[in-house]
Amino acid sequence: MVKVISTILELCSFVIPLFLAMLFLLRSTESYNEAYDSSKLKFLGFTKSQHSAFFRIIGVICLIVGLFVIYRNYFYEPTPEYQESLDFWKDIENKSSSPIKTAMVLGAAIAIPARMGSKRFPGKPLAMLGGKAVLERVYDNCRKCERAEKIVILTDSAEIMEFADKIGAPAIQTSPKCASGTERIVEAFDEINANFVVNVQGDEPFISPALVDSIIEAHENSKVDLVTAVSKISDGQMLLNPNVVKVLRGADGSAIYFSRTPLPYVRGEPNADEWLKRCDYWRHIGIYGYSAKAVARYAALPESAMERCEMLEQLRFIAAGYKFDVVETEYESIGIDTPADLAAAEEFLSRI
Repeated sequence: MVKVISTILELCSFVIPLFLAMLFLLRSTESYNEAYDSSKLKFLGFTKSQHSAFFRIIGVICLIVGLFVIYRNYFYEPTPEYQESLDFWKDIENKSSSPIKTAMVLGAAIAIPARMGSKRFPGKPLAMLGGKAVLERVYDNCRKCERAEKIVILTDSAEIMEFADKIGAPAIQTSPKCASGTERIVEAFDEINANFVVNVQGDEPFISPALVDSIIEAHENSKVDLVTAVSKISDGQMLLNPNVVKVLRGADGSAIYFSRTPLPYVRGEPNADEWLKRCDYWRHIGIYGYSAKAVARYAALPESAMERCEMLEQLRFIAAGYKFDVVETEYESIGIDTPADLAAAEEFLSRI
């Protein structure tokens, strides 16, 4: 953007003087004489010939200025000393990390946290699914997003770092002390260098690029700091499944709590299918969008009791009084948490 503005100003520096020169020099004597009677110069004592000569002199000055600028910009060869000085400051500018320049390169990024040490399924990011590693499928789908300017894998595993290099995916080594994907984002945020980061789980091989774009779009449209996604639950068994995280939403539609149990609880009704007739229930899709401000907040927040009980990292924000804006989607998440999930994903892949 700065280069575009600079080019426009460079063109204006000689186009405007040349335009004025043509305007004053090509104007006929008759036209100047017609304008003389209403001219302020007449009341200053200028004669008709002096009136026209005055503007023609201005035209000559504009012509000289325009031609000088053209010569200076395109034909003048600076002395070696001056050229050395120009090169020096150009190099400084290229290396500059000023706020203005930094703001220009910032945008939305996708971070894919991945670790090999899953308790239920060790090594799952590199488990093969339809001839490709799960992590590679996640990365390939993220590359189809239109609103993200960069994609990066975050991991504490040397094996995943090596795999990322093999498939040409940018990767950042994070500490093994990070207890969640969000903590990896917090640790690597300066290196990610973005003003909004979408956390896509490394075990979501069928993640929807359109959904990721909608998370970014929600931030772009309303400048919200926290965004996540939900889909409506229509199955009683899913409602009761503790591996399916449910989202309790406020009157404004925002997410005010995340839980492995159904919320709200329907008192006196044992049939979960009847619950779905009484109230809308929402399944959480494990994708989050964090602004730079939200990342800074998370880094300063202590782990909460709710987070420890539910084992859900987003509850750290909720416990501190924050809400998540919500994007509704029909996308059904197919995460890989266990070897059985991988087998189900293979079956799903064979049908699409």
